[in-house]
Amino acid sequence: MSAKSIITEIETDVSDVISTQFTYTNTAEVPNANDAGLSYERSKEKRGKNLETCVLYVDIRDSIALTEKHKSITMGKIYTAFTKAVIKAGREHGGHTRNIIGDRVMIVFPKAKCFTNAVECAVTINHIAKYVLNAKFSGVDFKCGIGIDYGELKIIKVGIQRNGTEGPENKGLVWAGYPANIASRLTDLANKTVTETYYTVLRNPINPRAIKSTYTPLYSFLGHQKPDTYDPKAPLYLTTTETVEMTESEFAQSFAMYTDPKMGHFTTGGKMISFERKERTITYPPILITEKVYKGLLTENPGASIGKAHFWTAQKQKIRNVDTKVYGSGMIWQFS
Repeated sequence: MSAKSIITEIETDVSDVISTQFTYTNTAEVPNANDAGLSYERSKEKRGKNLETCVLYVDIRDSIALTEKHKSITMGKIYTAFTKAVIKAGREHGGHTRNIIGDRVMIVFPKAKCFTNAVECAVTINHIAKYVLNAKFSGVDFKCGIGIDYGELKIIKVGIQRNGTEGPENKGLVWAGYPANIASRLTDLANKTVTETYYTVLRNPINPRAIKSTYTPLYSFLGHQKPDTYDPKAPLYLTTTETVEMTESEFAQSFAMYTDPKMGHFTTGGKMISFERKERTITYPPILITEKVYKGLLTENPGASIGKAHFWTAQKQKIRNVDTKVYGSGMIWQFS
């Protein structure tokens, strides 16, 4: 088949996917690739599933540096032992391994008691990494990072159907939704030390009285009385000052200069007086979970030690693309 022919065929496939209706049914269990409720598309309805649950990702820290330092045969053994350990830990805690990409493993849990099962699985994996794998592989500083989030996943079957040994390699499941993305993002940082650039900005805040509310007519329409504090003669900025902290991207996006150079610079939220570029080093714990997971854990285990505040630390630094509180722990099991 020529390149032109395959491109024409793919173009037809794309058009077919766009015109196909996608329908989803709710489930409390974790589907697999042979689930009868999942289907491919081809000029017909494509069936998927919705699952609201916890997703756990785990991968090896500094795998590139480890590969450079240790022989390939040693790394082959490390990958084998790590993957087998994670799969067994997931199964022990009711989870299902649904993706293995290099040194990263994805585990999805059935909805029932998913918070407890996911966190206990994370503790088991962290324990194995610290006291089994790190101890067994002499001279290897073995660490892994674990991230967990909770929410709705849309599960669809993707790929093409082929016969023979290549069949399984050409199809799989996609777990679309924020929980998979957020858990993966947390895994990227868990058990890592990173250097972060940020800015502190000293500014005069915007004067609320100088901003006309766009919601005043709505209050009137609903029959509510809301005094409008807008004063067209009020100065745009207050004479008071505040110091705010911004990430590098936030600072770059908000920094601007007035049309009149004499006015100086401003940022979203106020007129800039001065700014300072700084750096800090942040060390994240081996296990990172979102606030939804932490609250779910407390709900499922009221008063239990696994949810005690001294085991979990709220992370002070905002994590990029994660718009929720994050809690971290280095918890391991204590055996009598």
